[in-house]
Amino acid sequence: MLEKVSTRTRIAYHEAGHAVLSAAMGGRLKHVSIRGAHGTLGRTAQRKLARPADLARAYLAGFAAEHLLTGRRPRQYDAETGLGILAHTDPSLMETFDGIEGTDGYGAVRQLLRTGVPEEEAELRREVDRTYEGVRLSLAQAWSAVKALAEALLEHEELEGEAIGAVIGRPPPRP
Repeated sequence: MLEKVSTRTRIAYHEAGHAVLSAAMGGRLKHVSIRGAHGTLGRTAQRKLARPADLARAYLAGFAAEHLLTGRRPRQYDAETGLGILAHTDPSLMETFDGIEGTDGYGAVRQLLRTGVPEEEAELRREVDRTYEGVRLSLAQAWSAVKALAEALLEHEELEGEAIGAVIGRPPPRP
């Protein structure tokens, strides 16, 4: 049986996943926090990621870090990406799911659509899952950086640019 992980620890690894993968893709990290604000449990802010595929990977990296931590894919991944796909196939659902556009899953779906992924529901789901698996494998290779940043977040709750770089060291290779 897998060990229970506290919500705070899960959030720290989630945000560390976003940050480490973003750094690996050339993003300049500005801020990482596990303090809730504006309807979120944590935040990662960076500059420079502009390619839709990179943005989609960055959105999915939080879920992938949680998966690596717990040994199973987070339910929130399925819920958010599923709602993102449904909201795209039936835009009237956007009003039904208040706040969906601010979720990682919806963001990943939106960015993958910008890459030219077919808009058919099954094809889109396959591409989201394929991208997620690639992100999970990339983070597994950079796990020491994810773990170091998560531990620093658990201690300090917030880190700024240079402090983030000092914790994760040189970014891992680009996925």
